Amino acid sequence: MTSLPELSVVIRSGALNKWLESTVHSVLASYDVDLEVILVLNGPTITLDSEGRAADEKSYPWLADPRLTVLRFDRYIGVSNAMRAGCDAAQAALIANVDGDDLITPTKFRRQLDYLAAHPECVLVGTGGDLIDENGRVTGELKAPTGDDVRRSMLLFNPIPHSSVVFRAAAYHQAKEYRQDLTQFEDYDLFLRLAALGPVAMLQGNEIQYRVHTTNISKGAGARGDHITAVTSGRRQLAKALGVPAVLALPPHLLWRGVQFARASGLIRPVHEYFTYFKRS
Repeated sequence: MTSLPELSVVIRSGALNKWLESTVHSVLASYDVDLEVILVLNGPTITLDSEGRAADEKSYPWLADPRLTVLRFDRYIGVSNAMRAGCDAAQAALIANVDGDDLITPTKFRRQLDYLAAHPECVLVGTGGDLIDENGRVTGELKAPTGDDVRRSMLLFNPIPHSSVVFRAAAYHQAKEYRQDLTQFEDYDLFLRLAALGPVAMLQGNEIQYRVHTTNISKGAGARGDHITAVTSGRRQLAKALGVPAVLALPPHLLWRGVQFARASGLIRPVHEYFTYFKRS
């Protein structure tokens, strides 16, 4: 009988390319972790037939790594639906996400798994990270609060890089999973619902490299829509779980809403909505 992996890592991408290759290599190089990778390929260039798959494996030999399970869609299905598909295929009791253009350190997952083992009440653990450009050059730093429970900061903004998270599969399903068809803020929406179930921790140290490029920097979310409704509901749910009176939860929510309007109007860069950004020369 084959034992289950310690960790299921979901990676999604709209195409096979050099950034995805670097992402997969960084995950497979993780130190001292028995993991599986669920790779969700979704986009018009993704082939579904056996001939196309064979050609892909010739160009990208790592696709044949036995630790990989590849899910293919010949159309874009959206981040939320891609994450749902990946998490549905996950076998481990712990699930991680790494975006298909980001990188992680070899020690990241071992640190997080050890933390979760020592803190059974914790439902999710993340880390800080560096910003890199299209060529992999470090250009800045994502500074976020650290500690055993950062949930109060989540009432002001989302302090958790999506590529940094490891969460418990049982809590994920209890929180009703990534919201189907949500086109923006799918990560913050899920994190808020998870946080209503238990502590959310952020470890010290920059364990990811978040790639900023033309494609993702332009994806600023609108100031109105289903994503705002979902996050507003999650923020209220979390405030209630933390025992924060509505009158005290209102000011940070109004500030967050103001940031959304400023972001949608182009007054601030999209990355500012989540983190404190420190540019390096």
